[in-house]
Amino acid sequence: MKGFYSIWLEEVDSRRYAALRIGFSILLLLHFLWLLPYSDSLLSNEGISSSNMSDIGFHEITGGKSISLFSLIQSPIFVSILLLSAIVLCILSIFGKYSRLAIIFCFLIQLSIIHRAPISTTGWDSIITNLCIILIFSPLGTHWNPVKLLRNQKIKEPDINFPRYGLVLIQIQTCVIYWQSVFQKMGDYYWKNGESITYFLLSHHGRFQGKWPVHFHGLFDKINYLTLLIELTLPLLLWISKTRKIGVIIGIGFHVSIAILGVNLTLFSMTMIICYLAFFPVWEKETKQETGLTN
Repeated sequence: MKGFYSIWLEEVDSRRYAALRIGFSILLLLHFLWLLPYSDSLLSNEGISSSNMSDIGFHEITGGKSISLFSLIQSPIFVSILLLSAIVLCILSIFGKYSRLAIIFCFLIQLSIIHRAPISTTGWDSIITNLCIILIFSPLGTHWNPVKLLRNQKIKEPDINFPRYGLVLIQIQTCVIYWQSVFQKMGDYYWKNGESITYFLLSHHGRFQGKWPVHFHGLFDKINYLTLLIELTLPLLLWISKTRKIGVIIGIGFHVSIAILGVNLTLFSMTMIICYLAFFPVWEKETKQETGLTN
């Protein structure tokens, strides 16, 4: 029981949840703003595919049944209203207002997008959906807003600590993402042979077009394997308290590089960096000192 308590129910400073809520709400806000210009084409009855075709496509891809709000609401105007509603709720959630409602609503919208337009689903779509599920049932530290958090103002809330289970679930999710990525890449011919980075930069996914990657093929072969090594070791560096800062620095550098070199990968990099907030006990020592738990 002590082991179970220490892993899942040990109390942590509520500001950790608040920082995670604020970061995730900003991520959702940017995600829906990015999607808004394409909503008519992807989600409405005037788009590239009908609702029935999307249902069939979703079944062929996943084998499951499509359940989407956009199968019921198909007018371009109402589709835009749904997305705009999500954007407004994200803004409110950043300041600790209606945060639980915002995350539940954004989860339904996000799930509906994946089911209505499965062919447009990106890597961060699935991650965001999973994080929404975790945060729906987690403390959110809603008595902290960005101003109070940055200024470290005192608050009158009696419960300044919350059980850590939500943070632990996100930590586990982050580790699974990295290790699953390595597992999938090891089955790919180009990753196994060290050529993936070069071909990626030569493709339309590369931000800087041209034949320049060919001249650095030897270097990119080494970076190919370095990428696998980083993804393999990052979960361990993040999980161990003594190496956590190193893991955060390497992880941020890794994902910033991905965002710079790849097209439309900024949101993916932001999604993974936001997950790091679940690892970092920024205020723990301060809280222990205030409650007299340290010498």
